Amino acid sequence: MIKVALIGIGYIGNAHLSALKQIGNAQLTAIVDYHEENGRKAAQENNAKYFKNIDDLLKNADIDCVDICVPTFAHAELAIKAANAGKHILCEKPLALSLNDADDMINAAKQNNVKAMTGHVLRFWPEYVKIKEIIDSRYLGRPLNAFCERLAVTPDWQVGAWDKSEKFSGGAAIDLHIHDLDLLIWLFGKPEIVKANGILTPENPKEGGFSHIFTSAQFRNGEAGFAEGGWSFKGSFPFTMVVRVLCEKGTIEWVFRAGKNIEERSQAANIKIYSNDGSTETIEVKQEDPFFRELSYFFDCIENDRQIRKATFEDGKASLEFALAAIKSAREQIVVKL
Repeated sequence: MIKVALIGIGYIGNAHLSALKQIGNAQLTAIVDYHEENGRKAAQENNAKYFKNIDDLLKNADIDCVDICVPTFAHAELAIKAANAGKHILCEKPLALSLNDADDMINAAKQNNVKAMTGHVLRFWPEYVKIKEIIDSRYLGRPLNAFCERLAVTPDWQVGAWDKSEKFSGGAAIDLHIHDLDLLIWLFGKPEIVKANGILTPENPKEGGFSHIFTSAQFRNGEAGFAEGGWSFKGSFPFTMVVRVLCEKGTIEWVFRAGKNIEERSQAANIKIYSNDGSTETIEVKQEDPFFRELSYFFDCIENDRQIRKATFEDGKASLEFALAAIKSAREQIVVKL
């Protein structure tokens, strides 16, 4: 049985906790959260030990791995400490806020021979996985371009206002938009040319960073990628995800809308294939919690001593580099070559 310490019991930490409870080869042993009341309550409810910080955890708890679900600015410090203590690491996306921090995390994991994975959950999301399978099968020929969209109202589920600060979260360009930048890398490889435009946070343009951004990129094999992301919307605007891939023989499209901040679906979300011959296919995808799939893969790699190949720390660094290039392009109104 793999002994797990969950670090951070906020919005995303609770999503991981719900998935963890359904996994048979892993056991929640400890919870770390600097909000003592929340941390102790969650630990008591889940028969786990509570620790206020990672130093106490690593000194006193018998664990095999950590699941880091805290604000992005704390990722590097926690991951490096865990690696130096010989613990395997699942770290939520974005991996870090700087490429130097990402490199330090990668090096710490390698030097201590621990498994390290970034929580880029789209790589485990059933519909996104199916879309990649269709593309890789060449059923529609070679992909030519892809468009991704991720739109939301301003998030209000976080404790404190760290997510509204570019210094602590990277703003929407890193915290939200990075999902689709990682998707484009997953589909096409690393980009070579990046151009972006964006809107700075209206309420706090000096410190909030971009709240809405549109990124275009050219990839090594000639594919073009376009991604739009933002959390500037207000009121009851539905959380929206879109993927549209133009291929030689047809187009793949998936449109997902939910309630406020992905709480519930507001419409069916089947994948559509529009072939060049005029035919249309509807592909129903079996629903499964993507966090369950993500954590199951991580624990399976630990249990069977397999190398992490999906959403590695290196993948996390690549998507961060893409996001930072988009921010640089939008700020300076330049084309960035990678």
